[in-house]
Amino acid sequence: MQLTASSLRARLWRRAKKHTSESVWRTLRLVHAYRAYDIPSTDSPLETNGHLHHLGLEYRVEHGTWEWAVSPLLAASSNAGRHPRVIDRDTVAWHGFARRTHRLGKSVGAFWGVCRDDRLGRRRVVPVVGFDWHIERFELAIGYPESALTWHAHPRWAVQARVHPSGGSWRVFSDDLVRRSRFGQAGWRYGVGLTFEATAKHRLTATVGRDVRRSFRFRLENGRSVRAEASAAWLLGVRLQWVE
Repeated sequence: MQLTASSLRARLWRRAKKHTSESVWRTLRLVHAYRAYDIPSTDSPLETNGHLHHLGLEYRVEHGTWEWAVSPLLAASSNAGRHPRVIDRDTVAWHGFARRTHRLGKSVGAFWGVCRDDRLGRRRVVPVVGFDWHIERFELAIGYPESALTWHAHPRWAVQARVHPSGGSWRVFSDDLVRRSRFGQAGWRYGVGLTFEATAKHRLTATVGRDVRRSFRFRLENGRSVRAEASAAWLLGVRLQWVE
């Protein structure tokens, strides 16, 4: 199974409000993630063209040691967007998280919380827990469901190694919109990225990663599940970021 992917996160507005001695930051973003799967044939007909989208908004609040966000998303195959009449509550995914950070020392902290998303292959609530260290030019975050090590080798560029779940879940439809099922992909991704500060407001990141332990599942309308394992795959990526 081959995969092509792209993503967009665009900030629509950001506001700060003074609350006692701390500022409360509120941010609204437009978010879109696209994946195109070349799905191998199976004995059962599969209701998707392989073009899958997450499209919606993210509202995020940062207040002192607390941070939380809620994100309603349309999670469906591309033909659902062209025919809104098929959109139902199972087509809309509610993602979000709440996390608190505790400083344990000058360079060490701990964080805990919960998140709800589909990165593990289906929509579920999972714990968020871990520790982070800031030592000179290094930042290390070890936790679940993701961990990362960042080396700020130069004021204008940095190297990051990261491990995180790479799955997703979508409501998918046949070409005639009569048959529908749920498609889920599970797996883990580890990779390395090089970030370069091209200008004061532009950062360019090149990444290489590998998806491992990949599998996908269709849950059909009749209750049957079609499962298959997929081999590990290498991925190359480029990200451009505008910053203030």
